[in-house]
Amino acid sequence: MFLLILIENCKCEPLTYIKAIENADASFEGLVIDIKEDEIVSRVINPIKQINDSIIIIKNDKECAYNFEKNKLYRFFLKKKDNYFITNKCMGNSYIEEYEEYRDYSE
Repeated sequence: MFLLILIENCKCEPLTYIKAIENADASFEGLVIDIKEDEIVSRVINPIKQINDSIIIIKNDKECAYNFEKNKLYRFFLKKKDNYFITNKCMGNSYIEEYEEYRDYSE
């Protein structure tokens, strides 16, 4: 007899938007333009906290990776580690909607 035990690499507690912002070193809304192994390349649409660049490369934590998809818009919550940003599924990232080129994000 075999006993199969599945161990989840990370367990996430639900975060409110305010708590996710407080925990993050940086945050923005952006369009995923490329995915390379554990790196996500995103175009910044709406900077929220400590973001000055128009393109951000983010490392997706392999142990607890968020399932980003290309050409979709997300709200990213990031931690600064050495000289790069890192994120995972427990940091509060969220899918916003399908991206439409003609949408005006300015207010």
